[in-house]
Amino acid sequence: MDRICCIPWNRRKVFKALGVIPVILTLALFGWSLVGYTMSILPLIHKESSWLAVLLGALIYALWVLSAWSYIGCVFVSPGNPVVAGSQAGAGAAESSSFSRNGPYIRVPSRTVESARTRADSSVRMADDQESQSSEESARGSFDNGNCSDNDNTPLNEEQMRRSEFMYAITVKDNGEPRYCLKCNLPKPDRAHHCSVCGVCVLKMDHHCPWINNCVGFNNQKPFLLFIAYSTLYCLDIAVTSLVFYLRLIFNAPGTAEIDITPLFLIILSLAFTMALIGFFGFHIYLTLNNLTTIESYERNNFRQEHDSRGSGKKHVNLFDLGAKKNLKQIFGPRWSLWFVPVRTQVGNGMRFPISYKNYNELRHN
Repeated sequence: MDRICCIPWNRRKVFKALGVIPVILTLALFGWSLVGYTMSILPLIHKESSWLAVLLGALIYALWVLSAWSYIGCVFVSPGNPVVAGSQAGAGAAESSSFSRNGPYIRVPSRTVESARTRADSSVRMADDQESQSSEESARGSFDNGNCSDNDNTPLNEEQMRRSEFMYAITVKDNGEPRYCLKCNLPKPDRAHHCSVCGVCVLKMDHHCPWINNCVGFNNQKPFLLFIAYSTLYCLDIAVTSLVFYLRLIFNAPGTAEIDITPLFLIILSLAFTMALIGFFGFHIYLTLNNLTTIESYERNNFRQEHDSRGSGKKHVNLFDLGAKKNLKQIFGPRWSLWFVPVRTQVGNGMRFPISYKNYNELRHN
């Protein structure tokens, strides 16, 4: 077992406490950059044109507010975990949502885990007799009987079946077994992973980011994407305008005039952050358009197939990729007017995700 995954709770608290330092540093840089730009660059622009100073000042302040708003959302919004999300299932989802609401998510008792896995495998074999069902029923029919109760013999009743998402998971381990977290003692929903720093399973986990001292997951993926987008524009705007007007100041200033060096620091830092953020933002745009997370980009999912007794599928078929437009709507919501505002508009609760049946048929016939 990897030592990192077994961090004691007290050491984990220390790591989380130390994680506040990058957050404070980021907020300090944001504050200093705005003050420095206001005190050093805007006066230079105002000397050239007052209306241009107002326009660029309004743009900088708007990008700063949106960046800070998004950053606060990344830091303080929980990325989501199965227990909390399951207990709230159905409370905030719209009736027209394509995601199912199955009541509170429950931990499967540890003494029934092995028998649950056995029944999950046997349920896959029973799928051969269900070919007459619709494509949606066929895609998930293999999981509708994959659990058992505490006595290891009696199947779960209807209420228990509704309360657990275990039988609906379509992703499996490399050996075809259901994904189960031994640390949290609960089955993992699709796309969920355990974070060793936070100590919990995270819904649709992308990665743990030290700069926000939090995981990027289902609930805060949108503010994270908006943060890096607005931060890129903010740094780019500062870099370009500071460079242009500072160079004009140097060339036009008398030889004995004193020149403020604050714009020089602004130019160096903003250029460095711009180059770093452009690459980072481009990578996450690629992931978003293809409905992938950072983890899934290098560790592709295995999908359980209807006629595969082991439940293992091809690694390089992404069933969650519905096309660029639908992939964007999953994160940013159906109303495009709210796409650029860091508020909760994502679809679903992070427990289950719609799949592409075109990709599913490709998976089955390859």
